[in-house]
Amino acid sequence: MYACQVIGYDGVMASSDTAPPTRVRNARGEGDRLREQLVAAAVTLLEQEGDEAHVSVRAIAKAAGVSPTALYLHFPDRDALVAAAVDRGFAAFNAAIVAAARSEEDPLPRVRAMGLAYLDFVERQPALYVVIFSARRTTSRGPGDGLVDRREALDALVEAVAAARPDDDAGQLALSLWAGLHGYATLHARPPVERWPSAPAYVDRLLRAHLGA
Repeated sequence: MYACQVIGYDGVMASSDTAPPTRVRNARGEGDRLREQLVAAAVTLLEQEGDEAHVSVRAIAKAAGVSPTALYLHFPDRDALVAAAVDRGFAAFNAAIVAAARSEEDPLPRVRAMGLAYLDFVERQPALYVVIFSARRTTSRGPGDGLVDRREALDALVEAVAAARPDDDAGQLALSLWAGLHGYATLHARPPVERWPSAPAYVDRLLRAHLGA
């Protein structure tokens, strides 16, 4: 008697008996689409939960509209998929800061635009911001997963500060600005001792305090 075999839309051949599932070759382009679905679903869940520990394989698969086994066609485990989603979030954060840097030619307005872009990203995606700055980068990666340069935005800020204050230690000044922005981002949503200033007013105070601008 031959066992009945069924091919799921996630590319896994399942058998009616107890034999392990056999992977079926995806049609051209379907593998990339499936991987993108999984990463996008994981990013959405990270945005909703604000904690990578609450993002499970079953939840990711449900959000992506596939079976849990589909995850293992592209990632060795859940941590590798979450790491890819965190990298996706960091790439979006970097892109926002770098785009702001390119929007201004003069150094001081450039630094200000970057600070505002930083806080705007936090305002739009607060949970994702918390995750990307708190998640541990796993060493478990899927094939072809390149690591996102998480220093890209900070390096762009260092470059802008160096142009604004060429005689000072741009790296240390940029870190002070970054710490001030991160502090505002993480504390602004919590009940303060005193009322927080608006984001533009806060960025201007940072620039006056650290750059004398």
